[in-house]
Amino acid sequence: MSRAVLHCVDAFTDKAFSGNPAVVCFSDGEMAVAFMQQVACEINLSETAFIRKIGESRYTIRWFTPTMEVDLCGHATLASAHVLFETGAEQKAVTFISAHHELKAVLSGDSITLDFPLVTTSSCESVKNLCEGLGIDDVKIYMAGDDYLIELDDENAVLSLSPDFNVLGTVATRGVIVTARSAGKYDFVSRFFAPSAGIDEDPVTGSAHCALAHYWSEKLDKGDLKARQVSKRGGDIDVAIKDERVTLTGKAVTVWQGILR
Repeated sequence: MSRAVLHCVDAFTDKAFSGNPAVVCFSDGEMAVAFMQQVACEINLSETAFIRKIGESRYTIRWFTPTMEVDLCGHATLASAHVLFETGAEQKAVTFISAHHELKAVLSGDSITLDFPLVTTSSCESVKNLCEGLGIDDVKIYMAGDDYLIELDDENAVLSLSPDFNVLGTVATRGVIVTARSAGKYDFVSRFFAPSAGIDEDPVTGSAHCALAHYWSEKLDKGDLKARQVSKRGGDIDVAIKDERVTLTGKAVTVWQGILR
């Protein structure tokens, strides 16, 4: 097989062992889909990204959870850009090509800004097992791309959630975003649950903020927002809406490297 180098990166944080860990697999040749899925299952993090150079500052990218391939992942894209900038493969900008998106990443100081598609939110009907799985009373539910979004009364309500993942895993969705206004220096906080994708709780979810940006910018009448995902590891994301796109800005730290044999 082709040589593949692995980099484990904590994304949306400036401190190791916080933020959201992703492994970036950088290969010099194509890999079979079944093999990439096996590698992601072996690594057993919320996301493993596989990148391969196809041109000047251009790379293909695919993302896998331990159980499935996904269409978009923010933190593993940030991790991939961080690896390229840190190793000197690219200077200040890189473009990732996936099956559905062209994503740009730009280095500015010690932060990386991702250019992602904006995801609009709209109210929807009640969803079977959703509130039961979260352990909350019936609330207004929003459709956010492939996810559901729920706003709770305050930050403490988000922090104190203890979902029943067996029940929540029966909800037909990629994931569930729970959010509230922040009581501190952030504009809003959130948590993200995706048991049906093999991830009970994701530490920091960049792609969910493509929808959170739309939801909170309309609610707060602001285009630039500071966000905190209040999982156990936690992480910070600065979000800004630019036309029909959203930028996600954060930092990353490499924790370890290895060779895939």
